[in-house]
Formats: sequence, C-alpha cells, structure tokens
Amino acid sequence: MGCATGTIKYSLFLFNALWAILGILVLILGGLGWGAMSNAYAIGILVLGGTILVISLFGCCGAIRKSARMLWTYVSLLLVLLLLIVAFIILHPKDVFKKYALQTVENQWELEQTSPGSMDNIQKTYQCCGRDSAQDYLDIKFWNDTVPSSCCKGGSCVNPLNLYVKGCLSQVEEAYADEATTLAYLEWGLLGLNAAILLLAIFLAIHYTNQQRRYNY
Repeated sequence: MGCATGTIKYSLFLFNALWAILGILVLILGGLGWGAMSNAYAIGILVLGGTILVISLFGCCGAIRKSARMLWTYVSLLLVLLLLIVAFIILHPKDVFKKYALQTVENQWELEQTSPGSMDNIQKTYQCCGRDSAQDYLDIKFWNDTVPSSCCKGGSCVNPLNLYVKGCLSQVEEAYADEATTLAYLEWGLLGLNAAILLLAIFLAIHYTNQQRRYNY
C-alpha cells in the first residue's frame, strides 16, 4: 500500500507540474491573443490560466506536505474547476476568434475608405488584398487604379505576380478554418487532465485522512 501511495503521490505532483505549465501557457495565450479576440473573452482566458496555476501549486503543496485538509480543499477546488470547464465547453460561443477577425477586417475596410493604410497590417499578416479582392481598391477613386504596397509580396507591386489576389475575408476564413477542432481538443484535453488529477487527489486525500485517524487512536 505504501508503494502504491508513494506512486500516486509523485504522480499527482507530476500531473500538477504539468497542470501548472498548462496554466502558464493559457496565460500566455490570453496575453498574446489580446486584440485578436474580444476583451471579455481574453480576460476569461487569463482568469482561467491564473486559476489553473494557483490550484496546481496548492495541489503540489498538499501532496508534498501530506496534508489531508489541504488535499480535500484541493479536491473541492478541482471539482469547481471541472464544473467551470464543462460549463465553458457547453456555453462558450463558437468560432469566436474567426468572427472577431472577420469583424476586424470589415471595420478596417470601412476605415480604409477615408484613411488609406488602415488595411496594411491585415493585408501583410494574411497576404491578402482588399475586402473581397484587389478589385476593391480599383473601385476607390483616390487609389487611381492602383493598390497599396501592402497588397504585394515584399511590399513591391512592380511585378504583377507579387500581387495578392485573394481578399482578406476569404483569407481569414481559411486561416481560422480549424479553430473549432483545435479548441475542442484543448477543451476536452483540459477536462480529461482535470478528471485524472481529481481522481488521484481523492485517493490520496482518503489515504492521508485514514492515516491521520490511525495516529489519533
């Protein structure tokens, strides 16, 4: 029993180390994604990452100190986190990044009509030109049948072959085509890891609780 308990103890510590790394990665994702998603969604991701990190540190301390009370508190926190992840999977809006990126293209294209250069960053990032195609610029009078340099590879439009033919809306659609699948893998991965850690924590908490009772006798 002692060997099994030791194995579970160190397995729980290892899982929590991975959990802590995952929490840090979620925090980084939220930070890097700021501006690429709605502020409310970014804040939610940062809160989730911070919560995962704090809970993992709590679990590591409980396992190392062999504290039944700390482990039961940890189990309660994991249950709450498990419910939050399930609620997030069920309730969160689909294609949130793609929708935000598409709306950004629409907004910047509107600005482009009066403030030339508003589309430059988008066109360089997604290697696209105009809202729907390069023809969009030819329909704007002040461009005089030309396109901005951001519409061409390397910023040079001297060679017609450098021109990005596709519009930015279609390029964004293509760039985020796998968003739903990727997020689903992340969500279910989080749920599975949380469930595995929860089971280990419950077993270890029960063991240390029984051990403490024996000592009290």
